[in-house]
Amino acid sequence: MTEQVSGVVESLEDLDPRVVFASHRHQVILAVRITPVFNTLDLGLAAAVIDTANQAGFALVREQTFRDEWLLCVFEAYDDLD
Repeated sequence: MTEQVSGVVESLEDLDPRVVFASHRHQVILAVRITPVFNTLDLGLAAAVIDTANQAGFALVREQTFRDEWLLCVFEAYDDLD
């Protein structure tokens, strides 16, 4: 098993896909910011993070809110999905 990586994404500029979704990784956990007003998810940001992961060969396998401010997203490499 390779290293697991985690990080925080408050804007798309916070995400460097070559580093986060490197080919030697099997799992990535990211916390995506939920806007504090009305506790709503920035769908544009979430979609961009998921699209970036998909392009890098990772699929969203789980998500869960955390402290009403974050959406925790677990991505796994396509090669590891059965």
